[in-house]
Amino acid sequence: MIKKLLPKLLIILLLVGYSQSTEAQLFKKKKKTEASKPEAKTKKGDPEPYDKVITKDAVTDSGLFDVHKVDDSHFYEIPDSLFNREMLMVSRISKTASGIGFGGGKINTQVLRWEKKPKKVLLRVVSYDVVAADSLPVHEAVVNSNFEPVLYSFDIKAFKKDSLNPATVIQVDELFTKDVQALGMPDRLKKRYKATRLDAGRSYLESLKSYPLNIEARHVKTYNAGSPPSNQSLGSISIEINNSMILLPEEPMKRRYFDKRVGWFARGQVDYGLDAQESKTITFLDRWRLEVKDEDMEKFKNGELVEPKKPIVYYVDRATPEQWVPFIKQGIEDWQVAFEAAGFKNAIIAKDPPSPEEDPEWSPEDVRYSVVRYLASPIPNAMGPHVSDPRSGEILESDINWYHNVMTLLR
Repeated sequence: MIKKLLPKLLIILLLVGYSQSTEAQLFKKKKKTEASKPEAKTKKGDPEPYDKVITKDAVTDSGLFDVHKVDDSHFYEIPDSLFNREMLMVSRISKTASGIGFGGGKINTQVLRWEKKPKKVLLRVVSYDVVAADSLPVHEAVVNSNFEPVLYSFDIKAFKKDSLNPATVIQVDELFTKDVQALGMPDRLKKRYKATRLDAGRSYLESLKSYPLNIEARHVKTYNAGSPPSNQSLGSISIEINNSMILLPEEPMKRRYFDKRVGWFARGQVDYGLDAQESKTITFLDRWRLEVKDEDMEKFKNGELVEPKKPIVYYVDRATPEQWVPFIKQGIEDWQVAFEAAGFKNAIIAKDPPSPEEDPEWSPEDVRYSVVRYLASPIPNAMGPHVSDPRSGEILESDINWYHNVMTLLR
């Protein structure tokens, strides 16, 4: 019996040994294959590690957004906390071709909003021409009729993974070097000078500067033109444009309605939230945000003059001829009597700007500062453009432009 079973047992043992050997070899092969498997590569267009995009050679300017320059590329590092916050884009011609006009002229104002998607960042245009209080049912209908168009779409280049201040990185060169309508030459000038196509080879981003509440971009745009105002033989126009992107207050100021009996800068909106079953254009003032300090409220109510929380301050341009500076300051502060009638003292103040040694970061381009600017222009004029919040009319900043030949008006 044992003799008969012995061959069978030997066959079984051989099969078990072969099976274990084969399994071991397969396991070794599998392990070897897994070890040699290459790391997954980032797909084209997907975000990359932060350090690969913003390298150690990056030149960084910190402010509202951190602005990085890496070689010839420019990046915005947008804090996630600022997505969906409303910002005001003010576009001005900073330098022009002879015959077009003068530097400093405003060409467009637009409310913008940055929106974050999984792989994209959208720059949307917000309109306040038509409104209704968000507490009313009709507000939804107004929103649905004012779908925000996308001004530009950006690929997300990287994420900054910071537990306290996470941010998203995008490349912004093309926003300023392409012919984006809201940021470039106005249509009226294109028609006047028969400007047809943007010449990309002669258009470039000059500078990006970030401040605590705004970002200033300067870019040169060159257009092929059939009827340029000067240098006809070139058949082109070059202009330098300055775009100021300004963070709007999180809490808009309370509006004050316009009274036609008093001359004032004003703006209008179509309001669908009125009690009457009709829409109506409501006009309200552009005005400074002068508010009483909490500790002075009782004095103010009793008719005492009080200083505002934040006075109006105008700086006199360093380029102003010295003989005119005292008189410009006096002209500014002579308006104090008007504010005293409203209950405020020292409501408007004139100051010299700090020297570069005192404050190297001070700039008339910073939206925190209002400046009386001296312009080398033969135009016998002066003007006072201002930037205001279209939601409320609050004046955020104002520059008084005084042209060199303004004195000829008095002769």
